[in-house]
Amino acid sequence: MTLPSGGFFFYTYSLYLRGFINHKSIKMKKIFYLLSFVLLTNNTFSQNTFRLWHFNAKQGTEEAIGNIITKHNENADYKSGGVQIERITFGDNLWTHRVVVFGELGKLGRNDLKEYQQSLFIEKLNNYVEEWGPSYAGRFLSYVGSEPKDFPLVQIYDIKPKDPVAFKAAHDSYVKKVSKVLGDRPVGFGTYDIGSPNGATHWVVIGSSDFNDLIDQKQKMEQYTKEWEEWGKTNGGVEIKSNFTILVLAAFGGL
Repeated sequence: MTLPSGGFFFYTYSLYLRGFINHKSIKMKKIFYLLSFVLLTNNTFSQNTFRLWHFNAKQGTEEAIGNIITKHNENADYKSGGVQIERITFGDNLWTHRVVVFGELGKLGRNDLKEYQQSLFIEKLNNYVEEWGPSYAGRFLSYVGSEPKDFPLVQIYDIKPKDPVAFKAAHDSYVKKVSKVLGDRPVGFGTYDIGSPNGATHWVVIGSSDFNDLIDQKQKMEQYTKEWEEWGKTNGGVEIKSNFTILVLAAFGGL
C-alpha cells in the first residue's frame, strides 16, 4: 500500500492480535547457528549488520525460552554487539517471536563458546519451538537514540522506497528536525540484503517505552505539518509492505 501524507510516525493503521500460521518447518541448526552472537548498533555504526529469525513458540513456553537464552548468553564474551529476543505483539507479522543478532561486520560471534555448547543450547531450545519461520539479514544505514531495550516497544515498517538514496536523505532530515520530540527514543533505517519480507527492501524502526508512549508520539508528530510536507516531497516515494510492533523481552551484549 502507498504511504499517506502522515508518514511513518503517525500513519493510521489497524492493530490486531497476532495468530499462528502454518509454514514449512525450518531446521533449527540451519537457521539458528549464530544465535549466541551480538546486540545493537550505536550512533557511530561500528556495529552495522543484523540477522533475524522468526519462530512460533509452543504455547506457554516463553518463560522457559527466556531462561534458556539468558543462561546461554549472560556473562558472554562477544566479539562485538549482542543478541535480543522479541515477542511480536500487534500488526501483520503473524509469527510469535523473533531472535535478532547485531554486530560489526567481520567481528561476529563469541570468544568463549565451544561448538558442543552451541549444539547443546540449540537442542534444548528446540524443545520449546513449534516451528521456525523466515530469516533475513541486512544493514543499518541510519540510527539515532538509545538502545531498543531502553524503549522496548518498537514499531517496525518494512518498506520499498522507490529511490532509497532520496528516502534516506528525507528520513535523516526529518528525524533531525523532530529530535526534541523524539528525545532518546531509537529511530533506525536500513536494508534487507538477504530475504525480502513481502517484497520489502528496507525498514524503519521507532522505539517507545510502551503502547501509550507510542500513540502519544504519533499525536505529537501530527503538529509537524510543514516538516511532513517536506518529507513527502523529497522522499522519492515509498510503499509499506508490513507494519507491526515487537516487545524486547531480553537483550545481551553491549554497544
